[in-house]
Amino acid sequence: MILTPIGAQASPFIDEVIATSQSTPINNYSRQQSLSSEVRHNVYIWQGFEHEWQRFVALRNAGRVPHRISKLHNYIQQPEDSSSHASFHFAQGTGVDGNYMNPKGNYSTIESESINSLSGNVLLQWTDEITDSSTPVANNKIHDIISIPLDVIHTPSSHTDFNIDTDVNNNALTVILQGIQLDLSCNNDLQPESNPCNSNGMWPYIFNIAIDQCEATETHYNCDLNVDIYRAWTPNKGGFQLPPLFEEIKPLNHRLDYTLRVHFSAISAPPTTFSPQTNDDIFTSKDIHQRRNQNTTLETYSPQVNLTQSTHAIRSFGFALSNPELLEQHWQVLGSDTSQQGRYIGKLSNLISSHKQFNQNSQATISQSLWAPITVVNATSHTSIGTRSLFFADNVFISETQTAKGKLCINSTEQAPAFSRWSMCNYKGWLARIIYGGKQQLSHAVTLPLQHQY
Repeated sequence: MILTPIGAQASPFIDEVIATSQSTPINNYSRQQSLSSEVRHNVYIWQGFEHEWQRFVALRNAGRVPHRISKLHNYIQQPEDSSSHASFHFAQGTGVDGNYMNPKGNYSTIESESINSLSGNVLLQWTDEITDSSTPVANNKIHDIISIPLDVIHTPSSHTDFNIDTDVNNNALTVILQGIQLDLSCNNDLQPESNPCNSNGMWPYIFNIAIDQCEATETHYNCDLNVDIYRAWTPNKGGFQLPPLFEEIKPLNHRLDYTLRVHFSAISAPPTTFSPQTNDDIFTSKDIHQRRNQNTTLETYSPQVNLTQSTHAIRSFGFALSNPELLEQHWQVLGSDTSQQGRYIGKLSNLISSHKQFNQNSQATISQSLWAPITVVNATSHTSIGTRSLFFADNVFISETQTAKGKLCINSTEQAPAFSRWSMCNYKGWLARIIYGGKQQLSHAVTLPLQHQY
């Protein structure tokens, strides 16, 4: 495997923080796994997302309006049967202020009678709690399991010589991410009387979802599912202070309720048809005010001469923030406290674009960004993505990477500051409808085209 960075400095910062940090209290934890009702011979492969807020004040890029995260959906709902459509789902919340975006997601399709796929999701719910200190944080570290019944994804046999990438019939087997649905809510009944809810949003500083080590038993293929979501206050207490003229403070919610669905698919096929390859994670680091995506070329090689096609899937993705190398001077003058690591977010990108395989050489472009405009205290932003290269024989249909595009628009709530209140979503002029969509829309589902090739 060869990684060719294009203007990216690799740094495993996210893994290091997760490995060395402690979880804060988690309450009311519950989990439930759901699986599709039938095994299918095709699968739409999620290849990541880009969400970027578009509203700006004065400056088109540097003056963008960033937000907390209260809702983040980007996932593929697989078809129920061969005659139904898959759909790509988008959603994002703003906290209290209004904005709009044109989110997108990449995907490719594989299809063959020799392939079995089983899709599902794990629903995780819990309540977090911030530490009571001068630098309050809530570090949510969740460990769970994705469990695939081997007799469902393939007819069992008496063979019991398992390894981590085969099922009971010695077929190649892998599990991939198909996106997430995250919804946050703040319940006033769970807050101290002195600190009621301030929106349903969070200021994140670590966000990582990963399918890690997998292991086969006689009956199941089990994969570790690790979720790390850390939140904190911002260096200027959620607002902006210019004493004695102006002092805006947005409190840090003491407790937040989380509802997270992690979507996944298991893919199984004979080793003469299919071979999954787990690649090293790709990390990038940059200043949070650098908006342009950082691109890396992922190059891998087919393990068998007959596996002449390939595409790529995601097994993990993450974003993180750390202290800047040098705090910008105006933030120093304003007394910004960078020990408070949360930030408002303007853009999240973690995308794969697979290219046509040439002989044994498989390539993809990885495009990553965690960005915020200059109105946000500068920090070092980090991204990571873990991938699998999926190699197939020529009897399998594989589409090129395609892009689904959504449209979201959210009006400000009454909690938004008067000076920034915005409500353009319902404007009906022809240009407004093109830009904002003509209605408030916190979520959007895009139907994907049917693929029948065998």
